[in-house]
Amino acid sequence: MNKKPGLLLTVSVLAIILLATAFDMNFGGNAAVHLRAGVNPDSVLYVCPVADNVWDAFAQAISLGRRYIYMGFGFAGIVLLFSWGWALYQNLVKDKFSADAYKNPWGLTKLFFWAGVICTVLAMTPNYFRTVHVRVNGHNSEWVLCDSTSTDARAVNANAVTLH
Repeated sequence: MNKKPGLLLTVSVLAIILLATAFDMNFGGNAAVHLRAGVNPDSVLYVCPVADNVWDAFAQAISLGRRYIYMGFGFAGIVLLFSWGWALYQNLVKDKFSADAYKNPWGLTKLFFWAGVICTVLAMTPNYFRTVHVRVNGHNSEWVLCDSTSTDARAVNANAVTLH
């Protein structure tokens, strides 16, 4: 008998979402952008305007304090190394293995790892990785890559697109 049906349901839904995303499945019915006759579809990228949202604003705010975040992680990393070294030293001095000496360092390692993951997710939004610069007729503007079926999608020559 499964004691945690909510966990199983959550994992199943996440797996379905990941598979649907990986194979470009969508349930919307947007029409694709039509290309002019004679345009090679292999030389075209589809871009959408950058939409302001909460995550991008939050990531922008975090990026202002990125130096202090790096300093904090550097300090935490040094403390973590000393913590592991102290636990190892205690076991070497006693000449006997004691798992209790490693409880605090292991707890700090897990905390350090998950804090790093959370900070990275908050600072790097999906738009961060999709942002490109499009240079057309001497004007350089910022867009995000999208599908041809996305709302407000536009087809641009791939040579006019540079990475963020």
